[in-house]
Order: sequence, then C-alpha cells, then structure tokens
Amino acid sequence: MIMNALFALLPLSRTLKIMAFLSPFLSSSPVFAQTSVNGPATIDATTPLDSYRVGSNGVLTANGATTLQISTVTGAQLILNGSQVSAATGTAVSLTGANALITGSQLTGGADGMGMGNNTAQLVGSTATVIGSTITATNRGVNAGSLANLTLERSAVMATGTNGRGVEMFDSTVKASDSTITGQQYGIRMRADPGVPSSNLLTLEGTRVEGVTDSALIVGTPTGAPATATIFVKNGSTLTGGNGKILELINGSTANMTVDNSQLLGDISADAGSTAGLVLQNNATLTGRLQNVASFSLASGGQWTMVENSQVGNVSMNGGSVRFGDAASFYTLSLASLSGSGTFMMDVDFGGAATDFLDITGNATGSHSLLIGSTGTDPLSDTSLHVVHAAAGDASFSLAGGAVDLGAWSYDLIKHGANDWYLDTATRTISPAAQTVMALFNTAPTVWYGELSTLRSRMGELRMDEARSGGWIRTYGNKFNVADASGFGYRQVQNGVALGADGKLPVGSGQWLAGVMIGQSSSDLSLDHGASGKVDSYSLGAYSTWLDSASGYYVDGVIKLNQFKNKARVNLSDGFRTRGNYDNLGVGASLELGRHIKLDNGYFLEPYTQLAGRSFRAKTTHWTTVCALRVTAAGRCSARSVQRRGAASICSRDVRCNLTCGLPWLTNSSTGTRSRSTTTSSITTSPVPVASWGRAFRCRCLTTCSCMLISITAIAMPSSSRGAPVQACVTAGSDSEATGADAPTVLSLVPVSAKKTGC
Repeated sequence: MIMNALFALLPLSRTLKIMAFLSPFLSSSPVFAQTSVNGPATIDATTPLDSYRVGSNGVLTANGATTLQISTVTGAQLILNGSQVSAATGTAVSLTGANALITGSQLTGGADGMGMGNNTAQLVGSTATVIGSTITATNRGVNAGSLANLTLERSAVMATGTNGRGVEMFDSTVKASDSTITGQQYGIRMRADPGVPSSNLLTLEGTRVEGVTDSALIVGTPTGAPATATIFVKNGSTLTGGNGKILELINGSTANMTVDNSQLLGDISADAGSTAGLVLQNNATLTGRLQNVASFSLASGGQWTMVENSQVGNVSMNGGSVRFGDAASFYTLSLASLSGSGTFMMDVDFGGAATDFLDITGNATGSHSLLIGSTGTDPLSDTSLHVVHAAAGDASFSLAGGAVDLGAWSYDLIKHGANDWYLDTATRTISPAAQTVMALFNTAPTVWYGELSTLRSRMGELRMDEARSGGWIRTYGNKFNVADASGFGYRQVQNGVALGADGKLPVGSGQWLAGVMIGQSSSDLSLDHGASGKVDSYSLGAYSTWLDSASGYYVDGVIKLNQFKNKARVNLSDGFRTRGNYDNLGVGASLELGRHIKLDNGYFLEPYTQLAGRSFRAKTTHWTTVCALRVTAAGRCSARSVQRRGAASICSRDVRCNLTCGLPWLTNSSTGTRSRSTTTSSITTSPVPVASWGRAFRCRCLTTCSCMLISITAIAMPSSSRGAPVQACVTAGSDSEATGADAPTVLSLVPVSAKKTGC
C-alpha cells in the first residue's frame, strides 16, 4: 500500500533514487542499547545479546548467558554462572564498590578483563570471588583498585599485551588458590594509592604466577609513591620471572614475603632505598640471589641455596638451613648479624685449599651447626681450613653428625681465638668409609676359618668311626667381635651350609679317609656410625684325615678355594648414605697334627697344633665404591710413588696365629731404624699411619701363622680437577717375606666424585 502511494506521488525515476539512498541504512549492524538493572534480574542463553548497567539496588544473575560489557555502581550485585562476558574495547566487567560472584565463566576484555574500583567518598571497595573461571585481556587481567578484595579459586588470569600485567593491585587484597596468573610483562604488580590508608596484601596458595618477560612479582613503579606489600607464598605455589627475578622492589618500596611449604627458584632484588624482608618456613626452599635483603628468617626446615657470593642483613635461624651451592663452587656469605639456631651446609677442598666461608661482620649469637660435604680427597698439606668468622658475640658452631668425612680421614672442628672456627688436620681420624673398606677386606680370613670349623668337626667324626663316611650336609653359625680398641670395631655374624662326600682310602698304614666339599656362607657386618657390610662366600675344597688307632696320633689336611662377594653401606657425616661392592678370591690350606687320648667313661683328650695359611686377591673385573673411595684390582704400587703424590696412608694389620707371629718390620728409609710389634693368638686390627716411613717395609711371619698388611690411601686432588677420579694404593703383604716395591698390590683406593654428584 505504501509503495502504491509512493508511485502515485512520484515518477518511477525519482522513486528508484530514493530507494538507492536508503539501502545502506537498511543493511547496517544492529546497535545495542545498554540495559539498566535496578532490581533483581535474571538472564540466560535465550536472552538477546546486550550490555548491562547494574544500579545500587540491582542484582543481575546470568545463567549460561552471553553478554557484552557489564558495569556496576556502589551497592550492586553481580552473579555469573557459566556465562561469557566480552568487550572489544575497555573492560569486560567493571565493579565500583560492588560485589560479584563469578563461577565457571569467561571474561574477555579489550583493555582489562575485570576492573575493581571503589567509592572514594565512602571508602568502599569492590569484592569479587572468581571460581573455576578464565579472565583474559590485553593490558590487565584484573585491575584491583584500592580497598578491593579479590578471591581466585581454580581460575586462570592472563594479560597478553606487551606490557601486560596478570593482576595489578592498588593497595588491595588478593588471595589466589589453585590458580594461575600470567602477565606478558609482570605476573602481579603492586602499587600505592596515596589517597587511601591501606597497603597491598597478597596470598598465594598452590598458585603459579609468571611474568613472561619480567618479574613474577614487582612492588612499586618507576615513578609515583613507594608501595608497601605483605606477601604469603604457600603450599606448593611457584613464581617464575622471565628476567630471573621472582620478587622485585623499586623506587623505595617495602615488602615482606613469607614462603611456606613452597619451592622457589629465582632472585629477590631490592633497589637502593627499598627494603625487603624474607621468611622461609615449613620446609620452604629458595634457590637464587638475595640482593639488598635487610632481614631474613629461616625456620622449621626452611632452606636457602646460594648461587653466588652473597651479602644479607640480619639473619635469624630457627631450625632452618643455608646451602652454599653445589660442591664444585665455593662461596662466601656475609651477614650483618646472626641469631637463633640453624645449619650451614658447606663444602671444602683440602687439595685446593678452597672452602665455603661464613663471615658475620656484626654480632653472632646462638648455637649453629656446620654440615660439611663428604668427599674422597685428602689434604696435600696439614693446613687447617678457615670456615667461620664472627666479629663479635657468643655464638657457637659444631659439626653436624660429628667429624667430617673427607677421603680416608675424618676431620673435626676447632675454635681459634674468640670467634674463628677451622677444620683441623692435626686431630684427624679414620673415616667410616675407609674403616668399612678395611673391615670388609679383613673379614675374609674370619669367613675362611669360620667355614673350616664345620669341616674340622666332620673329620673328627670320621676318625672316631670310619663307617660314617659317605655323603653329609651341615649348617653352622659363628659370631666374631672386633673391639673398638683395635682402631675400628665391628661385629660379624656368619651363617652357612656345607655338604660333601668322603670315603676310605686303601693306602698306607692306619686309617686314611678323603673327601670333597662345597659350601656357602653369609656374613653380616655391623660397624660404627651406622655402616654395615655383607660378605657372601662360595667355597670348594678337598680334605683328608689319617688316624693311627694304636697310638692315637692323627693328621688332618684341608685345601679350600673361596669366591667372596663383598657389599658395604656407609652413612656419611653429611647425612648421605652410599654403598659399594667388590669381589675377591681366596685360597687357603690347613695342616693339623694331634693325638686322640682316651680317658675313662668315654671321655678323651685331644691336644693338637695347626699350621694354616691363606692368600686373598681382588679380581680385576670387579670394583667397589664406598662414597668417594673406589677399590679395584690393580698392579703394583710402591710406597715411594705414594709419597711423591702426597699420600695420607692408613695401615690395618690383620693377624691370625695359632702360636706367635712377628708383625711387619717398618723401616725408615732415611734413618734406617726399624720398629716391630708382636701379637699372639688373636685377630687384631689396628690403624697405623705409615706415610712417613718412606719406600721400604718388610713383612715377615713365622711358619705357624699368616700375616697381612693393608694400606689405604686417598690422594688429594688439585682444585682444577675437583670431582675427577684420582688413583691411590691399597697394598697387601703376602704370607712370605715381601720387601718395598715388590710387595704385591691387592687393591687400589680411588677417590671419585663428591656427594652431590652421586655419593
């Protein structure tokens, strides 16, 4: 009807021109008018797309809705459930003194994802709780203005622009749990609002914060008022800064950060005029630099690992610890003051005379321990190493776990002067690692003789009644105790089984019987300092016995071959536990002469004398490592070559005699004097320093016993090769006389890498 009227009034040509002019307007995009909400209102997925303004008495609830920008005023409430809010420019959700509950929703803003302003006249900030949601924007994921209170739970906040800040705080409160906050520049920036009497409070629980190109957390701005912040990083939270800084303070700002049960990697930096305080507690750890940190507290298992020489202000220890980096680097830590009680985990290198060093330039109080890393190097000189200095105070320092294990020796801490502590080489003792190696090697004779006891009993049965010959099997057990007075004590419990077959030989006069046997035994060793060892022995042997029934005289003979598999576990002074193993072979023979004297009522007396000898040698294809001490089969090594390399040697004498044995002559190559010790009818293990005796030594034993000398040596490494394997010697004399360089080397002891690289 309209078209008919138009054609009636106007010619066709003019009508077409008017229609052409109107066509662009008829096809343009729709324009949305902002909807005002001044009371309760609910929208959902069926609600047309629109933007909203919620008034002071308004309550907007969105359930699965899609909207444009939403803004509020003081007193308004916003509830988003599974909804999407987007703004091509500006802020997706703007709160001004309002409350918001956002669950399972997505907010996407052109500039900011969510803005939280306040009513400056009434000093009313905005409050928002965001649960299981995502907030994304270019400049700021969340702009938390002064007095704002933001809670994030299981949510993600991102700012993707070049200068993006995941969250920006203006004297506000933010608590994030199980969430991620990422800014292309800063993860979170905390600023001051001079017009509001407040400060920033940030709490992170199980949350990851990252500044992609800059700091994870920054307090202050290059210009403007200095900011103040209190920060809690708790329960597995992490901080990552693209510039290596997890917390940065600038422009005279102040921040105190408490790290609780979280592991952080990165630096804490405060510029000149700024003040930083740090607390590590409840097993929290930090690895990184501390720059201009005025106060530092380590409590309840908190640990800081240094990465360079550092200076820190006042340090309070309450069950915390400081680790001086890795074993290959040596750092100096300078403190303005020290108090409380804690642990400093350090390393030393006697060979290169290098050490971590603690320097307290002011007052030092409390009781502290030094946990010094165990290594396999011994000193090239007797120079003590300076490890702690304090300018004043009554602080005390001691070694955690007792003496420090360094190679074949253990060293104690001594105090010189008023406030200086040194590792002392003059009072060194044999290290548990060296004790364990020597105990293992000394165990072979007792294992061999323990296995022989059941065979001796079997031969006694055959002499009493040759009709008992044939197959047999027996189990047995033995216990040996070596006293601490011998140098290092250990307890050996042996259990085993042996089986064999024997029969009568039709030769000679009297009763000749012979047999063969195989056996297996297991010996458990318990040593001091929690060290332990185990020796599994596999044996093959032949035996024979002869008895003259008329006179009662008898002769027993045994030859036996053993394969020993040795294992050790050692607790080191720095708390680490290490283990090692090696194999060795043994062969021995025993000849016993006695007389069986019958008494009344079936009793008898059987005196005897026995000659026994055995030899043990390591196999070239097996080795053991006890921390930094490696035992391998080797060639020959003279005492002279050991001396030339600056050795520190330990000798262990292991003697088993039926009658008497003269122990080794030790000959001083420069003076020609000799010393000698004699031990009878016992097993003795005693440490004897022999590095000063020069090249020559002589081991001579009587024909009625066997004698063995073991020398364990650890060679100090130069500082340039710290951690590299170094060769040393373990020598053993034979049952016959051996002199000087001709003594066969059974084992070699090699210091290898330090504890932090595998020990």
